[in-house]
Amino acid sequence: MIITWGDDLLDTTQGLDILGVRGIDQAVELGLVNGITTISQRARYFSILPWALGEYFTEHASTGFDWDSLTAYLRRVEFVTLAASRLDSELNGADASGALGANLHQERLATLVAGGTVTFPEDSGGAMLGTYFAPCRTIGLLLDGDETIPYLLSPRGTEIWKLRRERLQSSPAIVGILNGKEISRAQAEAAIPEFSLGSLDRSSGEAQLLQDALVTPWDPGTEAERQRVNKAYEAFNGTITWAKGLLATDHESASALIVRNFKNCAQGARGTQIAFSWAEYEYRRRCHFALELMLSALTSSLAEFEEATIPQIVSSWFSTLDASPLLAKEWPTVSEARNLSGAEAVASVPKGLFNDKPVPTGDLRHLPIPDQAFSAIALLAATGEQTKATRRDGYFEQKSTSPGEHAVSIIEGAGDEPFSKLMEEIVELTALSHLQTTLRKMGAGQKCSLRFFPDGPLLRPTGIGMAPGHSNDRLTNVLRILTDIGKLKRTDGKFAPIDGGAA
Repeated sequence: MIITWGDDLLDTTQGLDILGVRGIDQAVELGLVNGITTISQRARYFSILPWALGEYFTEHASTGFDWDSLTAYLRRVEFVTLAASRLDSELNGADASGALGANLHQERLATLVAGGTVTFPEDSGGAMLGTYFAPCRTIGLLLDGDETIPYLLSPRGTEIWKLRRERLQSSPAIVGILNGKEISRAQAEAAIPEFSLGSLDRSSGEAQLLQDALVTPWDPGTEAERQRVNKAYEAFNGTITWAKGLLATDHESASALIVRNFKNCAQGARGTQIAFSWAEYEYRRRCHFALELMLSALTSSLAEFEEATIPQIVSSWFSTLDASPLLAKEWPTVSEARNLSGAEAVASVPKGLFNDKPVPTGDLRHLPIPDQAFSAIALLAATGEQTKATRRDGYFEQKSTSPGEHAVSIIEGAGDEPFSKLMEEIVELTALSHLQTTLRKMGAGQKCSLRFFPDGPLLRPTGIGMAPGHSNDRLTNVLRILTDIGKLKRTDGKFAPIDGGAA
């Protein structure tokens, strides 16, 4: 690594993966959702973006394009979508959530809703391309272009463009988008059928084309790419079947569905490999959060000590006499565990901890510093115990280099050493994972995200704080998109099959 202590450590960043574990759980989920991201929330953007690009490049076929004009155009399209969705919600109760630009354009939108006419935003917005291009490319609606035309429509993207173009020929909204500087409430209302995120006619050709793009593989050209695409679609269709099967018996949110599946697999239910893949995602996500919780406790303690060794930090945690009510409720014998051996302390953690509910990440983040550390140990111990048989039987892919898997291995190997020594080993693993990951990134030219640095046995804080991270799931957006195209229904945040099932 090309880095020295003379480098500028004031050019800092909070960092997105300061332990090298976030990418592991996200990679598992990414292989199951076929390009849908944590920010691609609504199905209609998958048809609006190809249509918008098709319109723009057709209009500029003879004059060429420049980034400024393309950005301005997409901002107008994005605002019309936002306005139509907002008015559809007001007039018809449609779901307007997930509309891009809602926070940016509150004043302009309020004026429009009140009956005024507003100018299109020129200097803000335009996130649609960055948010939806990659997902559209994954399902074969858009393709990479070149310097002349950077984005191309695929055959299935062209079908969507032509269908929407035909329907919009006589729409007053389209005139405003392509040529106007402002939009009235009347124009926004007229745009509701074709632009509102919540008004996609589920029996329409647009909905059918979107459904086909989501569930039917496309031909990328080469045999190797065809195999990759077919594999991705097979996993995604498996996820749809798996989710609808679980939702047929209990209508749930995506997070509750993930937890129920995790519990089923932990209790020995033998379902499809898709079910075990979603269980592995939750296993790794819980390990990820536990280690970040431990890193948060270490970072916060170092800020108080100014400098300390790991044994000194852990000793301060063990000197705390009483646990917070939340920790004491979840781990009733935690205070007594301080005086036990490592093996005895691990055994005292309730085996069903968070097995039937999502991990309360927000509550755990706000615990006192020592309780964050003890909660991290409890979560690692319970998660390891709950998945022991599943991992042993080979249903999860082995990742021996993963810090989370290494931490679980340390917990499972606990013996007669004092519990404090086991804690020190987990803290050391966490600290080393942070240092190795962050210094590697800095050596590659990225900004400093070090929370501390070693000086012999001492750790010295850099003054950068942190909050324990927990990966947001993509499954919520998968289910929302399926709802938009008519394959599921959603009430009060819970999803259910269209054709019924138990309430």
